[in-house]
Amino acid sequence: MEQLNKKGLITGLSCYIIWGLLPLFWALLHHIAPMSVLAHRIIWSAVFMSFVAIGMNYTQFKIDCHHLRSNISQIVLLVLAAILIAFNWGIYIWAVANNRVMDTSFGYYINPLLNVVLGVFIFKERLSTIQWCSVGLATLGILFLTFQLGTIPDIALELAFTFGLYGVVKKKLVIHPFTSIAFEAWLITPFALAYTLYIDPSSWTSFQYDTYTALLFVISGLTTSAPLVLFSYGARLLPLNLLGFLQYVSPTIALMLAIFYFGESFDTNKLIAFSFIWAALAMYTTSNRTK
Repeated sequence: MEQLNKKGLITGLSCYIIWGLLPLFWALLHHIAPMSVLAHRIIWSAVFMSFVAIGMNYTQFKIDCHHLRSNISQIVLLVLAAILIAFNWGIYIWAVANNRVMDTSFGYYINPLLNVVLGVFIFKERLSTIQWCSVGLATLGILFLTFQLGTIPDIALELAFTFGLYGVVKKKLVIHPFTSIAFEAWLITPFALAYTLYIDPSSWTSFQYDTYTALLFVISGLTTSAPLVLFSYGARLLPLNLLGFLQYVSPTIALMLAIFYFGESFDTNKLIAFSFIWAALAMYTTSNRTK
């Protein structure tokens, strides 16, 4: 058991470290329009996830395909999941390209608490008083930042809501995660291909004249599929409370990168807003451990 937990910790932590470091990768593609970067991410994710879903998990893939053929509602859910994750990826890439990495960190700190709220309203889950207080603290942090900035933290909320709703849809899917992610990528690949062929065909010229950019396009698919595979294995081996704690690694790395690498401002107002979120997360995590 100890050996399994060690492997789970390594794979789970590796997944969240990769996700946390992704702003560094997307920044390498700053010379390409965010929509073209998104399109290539979708295309190459579809390629890599084909190997993952079919090559690594073929028996399960066949079972899932048979299930999908007889369950139209599952196909509808896959389409919704594909749309939500495409928006989430696009918002994230745009945020990095426009020096708003700190907003992505804020969004993914909010996400676990938003999931709690979605669980209450969609799955009729019940919260303890402490958990409701944690949600209230997070709300105060968002309201404080909104009041100080004079505008809502749109990127943070868009990332949190798209990924939160994506999680809701995924919870209703009964197929293997690898199969699901592969189908999600395949479903939106035709639109990504259409964009690169008819709206921005110049992105494909990099495969002739710019090996560096072409390699980054291909790797973008790997940076999407690799951490998902790591997460899948980590989730199977680790207890949920430890896995829940590890999810804060990613936005913490992104916050450090925003301040110390991208040079984004972290003034008193942002510190106060983040403090509300950190306190809310600490309160919620503690409440889970005491159950």
